Amino acid sequence: LESPGSAMVRLKYRPSIRDFHQAYKTGRLTPSEAMEATLARIRESEEMTPPMAFFIALDEEDVRRQAAASTERWRDNRPRSVLDGVPVAVKDDTDQIPYPTTLGTSFLGDMYVVKRDAQHVAALRAAGAILLGKANMHEAGIGVTGWNTHHRPPRNPYCPSHHTGGSSSGCAALVASGICPVTIGCDGGGSIRIPSSFCGVYGLMPTFGRNVEEHKGPKATST
Repeated sequence: LESPGSAMVRLKYRPSIRDFHQAYKTGRLTPSEAMEATLARIRESEEMTPPMAFFIALDEEDVRRQAAASTERWRDNRPRSVLDGVPVAVKDDTDQIPYPTTLGTSFLGDMYVVKRDAQHVAALRAAGAILLGKANMHEAGIGVTGWNTHHRPPRNPYCPSHHTGGSSSGCAALVASGICPVTIGCDGGGSIRIPSSFCGVYGLMPTFGRNVEEHKGPKATST
C-alpha cells in the first residue's frame, strides 16, 4: 500500500503518532499534505485486486476540512495535543458525525440519526485528531472472522486472501496497512484482540467498566 512519490514517503511506511507529530512540529509535512497522501493510499487500496475494503464510509472533503484546520493550528503554533493532525479511524458500531452507524449491516444505519459523536470520538476530535471515517467490521459484530457480505470483506494487508479476524476487522487492517497509527475498535469477546493478532498489531481491550460504553449493537454484562 506504499505511495511512491507522495508526501507520505517522507515518513516511515507505518508512521506512528510520534512520526506524525515530529513531521508537523519540524515543518517537514503539514496535516493537509499528510492527509492527501493518506487519502491517495486509501484509494489505491480500493483499486487492488481484491479491494481491501478497509472502510464502510469515508468523506474525503470532511477529512480535508479537518486537515486544513489542523494545518492552520500548527502554522499558528497552537496544536491542541500530540494527536493534532494524526489520522484515526473509528469502528462502525460507534457514532461519529457525519456518518450513519450501520454496525456493518445493510439496514441499521437507517433506523436512527446520528446527532453527536460518541464520548471518546468527541475527545479525539477535541484533541485535534483527524477522523477518517467508519472502519469496516463483521456484520453486527457477531463473528470472529471479520467477513462482511454487505460492505465487502476487509482484507488482511499481509495476505489479502486471509481473514483479518473480527469483529473490529477494518480497525486492525488499517493499522497493519500503515494508513492509521491508531484506530478505535470495540471488544466484548475478542473483537479487538482477535483481529489484532491476525493482522500482527497491538490491540488493547480496556478493563471492563473503565470506559463509557457508547457503541451500538449486542451487549452483555460480562464476557
